[in-house]
Amino acid sequence: MDKSDETFRDKLLDTEKPNVSYKEKYERQVQEMVEKKLTGLEKLSHIGGLIMGLFFLVLFGTVAVIVPKEFPFWGRFIFALGAFFGLAIIIFEGWILKKGTINLKKDNMAMAGLSWCFVVIVGTVVLVSSGTLPDRLVGVHMLVSLLFFLVMAAVFMIRAFVERSELNTREKLLEIEYRLAELAEKIEGEPEKSKEKN
Repeated sequence: MDKSDETFRDKLLDTEKPNVSYKEKYERQVQEMVEKKLTGLEKLSHIGGLIMGLFFLVLFGTVAVIVPKEFPFWGRFIFALGAFFGLAIIIFEGWILKKGTINLKKDNMAMAGLSWCFVVIVGTVVLVSSGTLPDRLVGVHMLVSLLFFLVMAAVFMIRAFVERSELNTREKLLEIEYRLAELAEKIEGEPEKSKEKN
């Protein structure tokens, strides 16, 4: 291998080594982009979510306990699941309010996933159990009503996926921008070094 090949290889390897200051700036900007501080209105919406979770916990938990013994087990299970869902919302919203920020990638996906799982589990239980009802029309009504909530949960899930994809794209563009700035700085520095040698 001649000397010119060696220096070319060394230059390529040098450009691969990330500049620490650029890397820190990039990571800081990504963090600012993903981790959003809660403003007054956003805080209020999460307090609303906390209250809604408390309402679900109390309502569904109470109904699961006080329904008569003749009440079908799958109905009691759905009410207990609703209470558990309410508790999960309380924990999740309380955690977001406590830290004062929301991670637009993870937290939104977690909330959408939680809603989706709840609706799918309830839907499966209703689908399997609605055939055992004496009045088939009630079973059909339950399934149609559930379809509305399933569509809502799917919309939340799709929206969370779109937002996460948008953030991933913005993150990648930012990485390219910093990489280009870093490469430009190294290329501009090369002619100066060669002038000094001459």
